[in-house]
Amino acid sequence: MFEQLITVVFVAIVLGLDAFSLALGYGLRGISRASALKLTGTITIYHILMPLIGLNIGMAAGKLLGIWAARLGAAALAYIGLEMLIKGYQAIKTKTVTFAEVRSVLEPTAQKVIKLKEILLLGFLVSIDALTVGFGLGTLRVSILLTCLIIGTIAGVMTLTGFFGGRLFSRVAGNYAQIAGGVILLVLAAKMLIQGGIQ
Repeated sequence: MFEQLITVVFVAIVLGLDAFSLALGYGLRGISRASALKLTGTITIYHILMPLIGLNIGMAAGKLLGIWAARLGAAALAYIGLEMLIKGYQAIKTKTVTFAEVRSVLEPTAQKVIKLKEILLLGFLVSIDALTVGFGLGTLRVSILLTCLIIGTIAGVMTLTGFFGGRLFSRVAGNYAQIAGGVILLVLAAKMLIQGGIQ
């Protein structure tokens, strides 16, 4: 029983890596606390539900869904990453500025608020891997509900950790943090495409 639980925890950590990377990228970019909490809650719920759904829809349907979700997810994250890179580059370019522009830079900037539909989409994209885990849940001697709760909880903790780490680094690195966040999201997009999109 203990060994099975350890296995579940390791699987949960692996599944939470995409959520952590996404949160780290958004933390570097700057995100409001409310949006961070909403996205964390959404990812947690998705990671609880996805394995249960995967257990019921069958491997063939899950594989097909995983392929298209990976392709669409890679495209969406690549777009966000490129946008962050461009904005970050424009922010660090040397240019002549007026006194008013300097004053506006020194004032606290509003953090990004993510719309609900974007939160639901991003949460789904980084949780799709949990769908395939449902296919193997029946082989474990651990309660399926307990397994899903462990997976969801660890994904939520890793998401919050990503937001916190990204925000902390962004305070130190300034505009370079936005570029780093863009690179992270592009790498995540490439990973999703390679693992699930090219099959």
